[in-house]
Amino acid sequence: MRFLLISDTHGRLGVIDELTDRVRADAVIHAGDFGFFDEGSFERLSDRELRLHVAHSDLPRTERDRILALSRKDMIRTAREHRLLGAFQFFLEGIESFHVPVYAVWGNHEDKEVVERLFHGDVAVTNLHILHHRRGYRVGPAFISGLGGNVLPGSKMMQRPIAGGGGKIWSALSQFSDLIQTVERDAAPAMVRIFVSHVSPGKEPFVELIGARTRADFTVSGHMGAPASMVWNAFAVSTVEEAEKRLRDGFDAVRESCLDTAKTDASWVAETLEFIGRVPEDTIDLGRGVKAPRWYRRMTHINLPDAHVGYAVLDIDETGSKLQTFLR
Repeated sequence: MRFLLISDTHGRLGVIDELTDRVRADAVIHAGDFGFFDEGSFERLSDRELRLHVAHSDLPRTERDRILALSRKDMIRTAREHRLLGAFQFFLEGIESFHVPVYAVWGNHEDKEVVERLFHGDVAVTNLHILHHRRGYRVGPAFISGLGGNVLPGSKMMQRPIAGGGGKIWSALSQFSDLIQTVERDAAPAMVRIFVSHVSPGKEPFVELIGARTRADFTVSGHMGAPASMVWNAFAVSTVEEAEKRLRDGFDAVRESCLDTAKTDASWVAETLEFIGRVPEDTIDLGRGVKAPRWYRRMTHINLPDAHVGYAVLDIDETGSKLQTFLR
């Protein structure tokens, strides 16, 4: 089975079908900043987010500067005329649809209200499947799970999901616990496990820990704006001791930040983090009698660039897996 791996389309959704057809993908995995906006999103954006959408648009520099000098009301009107939040409204209306199934997490730059409607099933788009803490998917030989949004340890992580506002979304602590339980309940042992996040596990050790905790064979992420697809695993870049320390330190940093702001929820936070931190102890033989945690050798990380820069293709069948990366 062939998966197109893509991220950070920011509403420029035509590229998904374009690349799907080019590589003959059976399905798409999208690592967030999809472009989950509708016609009402403009009014819900903070001033900062609205200006970012103008500043990072494809409009000529002179036009961007002109729009940025307008009042908020006129900036919204002009941004709407240029459709600067992208094409997702057309998919919501059924005017457009995806050629193959698309499995996507939300990113950190999305409209919370639109994401909530997708999460609750109040709206649906043909061939679009949202990955979140309560839902993973069996797709051919793979089990795909995921959780999007930013990772912001402390008070924001303590909020009730779906957390965010003003055009920003971040992950809540309870979602990580729910995600682990979802994978443990629904993933068959023999399936190739793919964990999708928006934030890179290379940047945030806590995300790598979640990958290890869910026994992921691959993690797929975006967010960083890398110059090309970055592929690595802990075995290739660190010793066992360094890799384990990185996970421990990352977990401890999240634990400390959350407990510092927990107040009356401290007991629940401690119990939840204790559950999240139970990284599987199964090992793999590295040869010459040396053993290491399975995740250290077997979990491969794929951090994707923005969609206009590059993408990857992952083939999985009964003989194994093959990964190719591409620049556009």
